[in-house]
Amino acid sequence: MNIEKIIFDSPLYSRWPRKVEIEEDQTIYEYDLDNLISKFNERVERFCTKCEANRVFAADKNVFSVTNIHSPHYPNKIEDKPSFFKSFRCSSNQEHKILYSFIVEGNEVIKISEYPSKYDSVKDTFNNYKKVLEKEKITELSKASQLESFGYAIASLLYYRRIFERIIYKTYLDAEIDNKISDKDYRHLKMDEKIKYINDYLPEYFTENSHIYGILSKGIHELEEKECQEYLPIVKTIIFYSLDEAVDKKNKELRKIEMSKKLNEIKSKLK
Repeated sequence: MNIEKIIFDSPLYSRWPRKVEIEEDQTIYEYDLDNLISKFNERVERFCTKCEANRVFAADKNVFSVTNIHSPHYPNKIEDKPSFFKSFRCSSNQEHKILYSFIVEGNEVIKISEYPSKYDSVKDTFNNYKKVLEKEKITELSKASQLESFGYAIASLLYYRRIFERIIYKTYLDAEIDNKISDKDYRHLKMDEKIKYINDYLPEYFTENSHIYGILSKGIHELEEKECQEYLPIVKTIIFYSLDEAVDKKNKELRKIEMSKKLNEIKSKLK
């Protein structure tokens, strides 16, 4: 069981059985999941929204709520459901932290909050893709992230598929191919044929993992929400890596153009 994934990557309102079995030294032991989460003490690398950069975060000693509480509206003590917070502090500034909370409901542990949200943790990075995506697609990227943070994996995959398709089509438009087929003919090709036609112009990481389009389509039409939640982090990582590579390629092209311009200026002065 991946406790780090449960804390950081799971969407809100995800549920897990409270009792879990873990094999250690060929022996099966039973643990309470809330206890495993509370004792998680590994350092993790995450995006700090305050530093606006990736940072190493270390776990605080988590805080449990008081299960027996008094209310001015009820005369007797109320036995509340146990809940707890799990917080992590930034290595660069101890005032910067990320916070998660869970509640034990019967035989289940439920994730009930996170701060900052997944969307807050990535939204500022979207501006990096303005050089390779239109404003409309940047908005769709934001929507995909927002939907993911609320656990709507299928809806999130739909937006990621639209972004995938746009990357393919924009690459076709920008590619300088001899005897290039018409826009109409290109649109009628199947996706694997489209990718093959512009393979030399796509980001390398994209072509190596182009099969994710099948996952995106199957997720939208056939897979259950839980299955999509399992595949979503992988699909998202491939798309973002591909976008990063496309940005790097674009920056190199811009630097090359700028250098050529300066060389021409020097050349004209030497005449």
